[in-house]
Amino acid sequence: MKKLVFVALVAAVSSVVLSGCKEGIDKVLVGTWNVTEVQGVFNSGGNSAPPIIDSNPTGTITFRSNGTGEQNYSYTLGGTQYPQTGSFSWSASNSLIIIERVNDPDMEWTRVIDQENKQVATFNFLINANQSWDYTLTLEK
Repeated sequence: MKKLVFVALVAAVSSVVLSGCKEGIDKVLVGTWNVTEVQGVFNSGGNSAPPIIDSNPTGTITFRSNGTGEQNYSYTLGGTQYPQTGSFSWSASNSLIIIERVNDPDMEWTRVIDQENKQVATFNFLINANQSWDYTLTLEK
């Protein structure tokens, strides 16, 4: 009988703790974020160029509580403007943000700063076997 009561108690506590939680949805991340800085490092043949920084990108990224989102921002690195627009699906953990896009490659962002009003994440964009960009994206509410 004690075992049955213990199992029922564990089940009740678990259901209360887990109720309302959708797996992979980070409540801190939900909302609209201003893109406040983009840094890029170009890598080619094992060598990295000095970082290029856009401290004045324009636009926002929105993460909705249903696991969808919108990006509508642009940044300029090395004189070239890179517009980022469109819908995506997302999930997150304490260390990663996974962005799944329909018409573009998916992205895995590694969180560097995870705060209520500031997120900093890094990700790699592969161009080919020998070239890639390492990006650092700063978001603020």
